[in-house]
Amino acid sequence: MIRLALFLLFLANASYGATIAIIDTGFDLDHDYLKPKILKKETDEEAIDFQGWDFFDNSHLKKPVIEDKSDIQEVLLYRTLRAKGHREGLSMEEFEWYKKKNADKTFMEKVRMFKKHSHGTFVAGIALREGENISIFPIRGLNIPNPVVVVEDNTKEGEIPLTAKTPDQKFEEDIKNSLDRVSKKFTKICRYVSNKRIEVVNGSYGITFKNIMTKFRERYKEFTGKEIDEPRLLNYTNNYFAELYRRGEKTMLRHPNILFVFSAGNSGLDNDQYHHYPSRIKVPNAITVAAMNGDYLATFSNFGKASVDIGAPGVAILSIVPKVYSQDGSDLYSPASGTSMAAPYISNLAAQILNTNPKLTPANIKRIILETGDEKTHLNDKMISGSIANNHHALKAALLSKDMSIDQAIQLGKSGLIPMEDHVNIGGLPPAVTPEEMKKKVLESFPSVITPQEVDEPEEPTTVAPAPVTKPESSLPKDPVTAPQDTSLPPPSTAPDARPESADPVPASQSVEQSPTPSEELPASSSQSAPSLPEAQSPEFAPSSP
Repeated sequence: MIRLALFLLFLANASYGATIAIIDTGFDLDHDYLKPKILKKETDEEAIDFQGWDFFDNSHLKKPVIEDKSDIQEVLLYRTLRAKGHREGLSMEEFEWYKKKNADKTFMEKVRMFKKHSHGTFVAGIALREGENISIFPIRGLNIPNPVVVVEDNTKEGEIPLTAKTPDQKFEEDIKNSLDRVSKKFTKICRYVSNKRIEVVNGSYGITFKNIMTKFRERYKEFTGKEIDEPRLLNYTNNYFAELYRRGEKTMLRHPNILFVFSAGNSGLDNDQYHHYPSRIKVPNAITVAAMNGDYLATFSNFGKASVDIGAPGVAILSIVPKVYSQDGSDLYSPASGTSMAAPYISNLAAQILNTNPKLTPANIKRIILETGDEKTHLNDKMISGSIANNHHALKAALLSKDMSIDQAIQLGKSGLIPMEDHVNIGGLPPAVTPEEMKKKVLESFPSVITPQEVDEPEEPTTVAPAPVTKPESSLPKDPVTAPQDTSLPPPSTAPDARPESADPVPASQSVEQSPTPSEELPASSSQSAPSLPEAQSPEFAPSSP
């Protein structure tokens, strides 16, 4: 009787559909998987008439940024091997090829171009991975080129006259203008999303402490011709972030009906010690997500006992990429790693919870996700919940919350006392595919020249060295220093025998106010006990993007 009642409750909500707004760039709006799930297409008259926003066509994804087919094959292979390295390590032949490509500046620029061109599509695919009655709304702001829905920025750099000011006053005015640009755009995004009655916002991006320190150091020298002393630079940086947090918190609390899901960042740092915006803003309607490699925190993932809420899968995640890179028009998948991948996993879970019980508030959804996770002792000092999200427990609790208090629903949902039929997909219409089915589908979609495995891709590095704070240790065993043999994957058939070696760390793709730099490229290996790429030979992490 209990099972029947739960199933009937599920059917009663089958018509409800939650929407996830995705702040990102690189959306393939014509992708046959995404297109039918986009809420109110950007070409709708109603949307175009909304004051304060500009809408662009999808031409920036109708042409690939990498034209040569052999180049795209190598880029996909590189991403696959980088992901495999995070998961289980590479054979010596694979490792040598990977190392040579990583030292090729021209090739690495192509890898970065591809990432920027596909990040939004990749994140959207993860946000839609379960639950058929979920839609997305692609939106971008905060200085990312090639927009989908863009905030019309009325605060332009240099708008305030600086001529009569001293060099130091000009520098401080420049900081103020940056603060205004970031906060005003975020405010406009929130207002727009609220007016559209969109329930979940995914933000796989971040402004990092290191980026701001570097940017301010450079800008000060531009204005004054002098080097800024470190204590003063640190003071400017701390004040900048404090004001960003204050304004962001005020904006988010003004929209309590929206659940904000942010990526924690990919610098492998403690967010309690190092600034990271907006993920460090703590309000009842926001969740910050770390990337997990199995049961352990990925080595590239930021963490924080007081600032990061929960962990979700973020290593070797497979998702769709723009169709312009497919040679035969079929769906093309690629692996990636990063907190940019973990955040949409939680956004998708939040949308499924809403589809199960539309009456739940963002604060209630957050409680369910955090309190039904799988607790891990080794995560207690790494995040608030000390746990990894458990979809099954969370969705069961959401269903039970229709007839009992949140406290009781969470307790029962996590206890396993009320079993639920495996074939009942609480959050969507059809049952979710099994991991084995998904893996088979993904592997079949890869170009034949690639022999991939379920793997990942790291993030690009943030440009600045960490502040004078001791870098915290990751929660897991360190990755080995040598590339282990692996016979599970045949060596890549396209790997050339030799490449020029010009070591070049992946440059940072975040600018001072580029909040949405998506988070896919991260420090090279994840913190699973399985062997992975040696840190010395793996690419640096980059801001949040795929």
